[in-house]
Amino acid sequence: MKSDTLPWPEKHRPKSIKELVGNIHQLAGLSDWLFSWTKSPPQLRAALLIGPPGVGKTTAVHALANDMGFEIVEFNASDSRNKSQIETLVGRSAVQQTLDGSLRIILLDEVDGLSGTSDRGGAGAIAKIIQTTSHPIIMTANDPESSRLKSLLKICRIFNFTTISQEDMLLILKRIVKKQEIDFSDIDLQEILYNSGGDLRAAISDLELMSKSGIKDTHLAFRDVHRGAIDTLTRLFMARDMETARQILSESDMDHDTLLLWIEENIHLHLTTPQELECGLETLSQADLYLGRIWKQSNWRLLAYFYDLLALGIPSSRTETPYAKTNYTQSKWPLLIWQSNMSERKEAEIQSHLARATGVSKTRVARTYQDTIQQIVDRKPSEESAFTEWLGLKKGSFVRRGSHHSHR
Repeated sequence: MKSDTLPWPEKHRPKSIKELVGNIHQLAGLSDWLFSWTKSPPQLRAALLIGPPGVGKTTAVHALANDMGFEIVEFNASDSRNKSQIETLVGRSAVQQTLDGSLRIILLDEVDGLSGTSDRGGAGAIAKIIQTTSHPIIMTANDPESSRLKSLLKICRIFNFTTISQEDMLLILKRIVKKQEIDFSDIDLQEILYNSGGDLRAAISDLELMSKSGIKDTHLAFRDVHRGAIDTLTRLFMARDMETARQILSESDMDHDTLLLWIEENIHLHLTTPQELECGLETLSQADLYLGRIWKQSNWRLLAYFYDLLALGIPSSRTETPYAKTNYTQSKWPLLIWQSNMSERKEAEIQSHLARATGVSKTRVARTYQDTIQQIVDRKPSEESAFTEWLGLKKGSFVRRGSHHSHR
């Protein structure tokens, strides 16, 4: 792709370690470890970079490879995840020499994404390759508690990456603003950073989106709601204890109903066994009951129990399935409810206008005239304009029903 068409996180990806910000000690340690390969393979032939999304783990590897003149071969462990694929693809890259005899970095992204039965043996295959590799192997992971990392922790050099500071992230955004020759104040950039949740990649994407759309407030608000949900769910399903989960929920800006809908829509992605899913759904059911009592009785003291149920039930339900990064989807229920409400409003508006025009009650209108008119519109849509004009309604008030509709 041409540079102008690349997404900004890729277009402005640092080419050198000198351009990176944050995690200074981790970067220095990783650089020293890679440099040691130029003399002889070190005792630990693989490095594992652990940290939340968007803190520069993958970017650091690419920047160091560029600085040192190393070839880089990248695999996504969650895409090439079964034992056979790893042994064939990764194993071959680990022992084959490069054309010029230089070193190659083998990058395995998201090794904590190895989960389920389809990739059984994948982590073990990686461990065996590490023992015999002729090239440095670097892996990235988001979840330090993933059971898939247990066999790798003892044979890897561990580098724990942390969230980049707001000050360092601001420097990067200012650098991009200058290169792109766009007009963004420090206040605009700080607002972007506030909504990014410490994810620099997401902040750069928002900057691009706002620059190209010309919208600096409303569009970001939409993205922020979505990212708030994604961040909450990611951290909640990653949590392994009640205290951590309770803290995550208390920091979330999601309202109670929205939180339940998002969890319900995506819970099956992390709780994959029947037993886990049963426990998780039972938790949601109990939390929903408490929420119903809160609204019905205006008893907000019960809200603590609502959060405690989620904080205890969600982490404790995941007993077998390792945490894996995934793509969450928004619940369709709010849209369906909105569509239903809109339909009911249209029905009520039609009945009101018909009652006024015919001089009979709305109840009688609903039983007789309305359904007859609707059947006429269904069979001959061109007649709709005559009825809407007669009743003083907007065009499209009579939404044509499908052929499956049963007429009286």
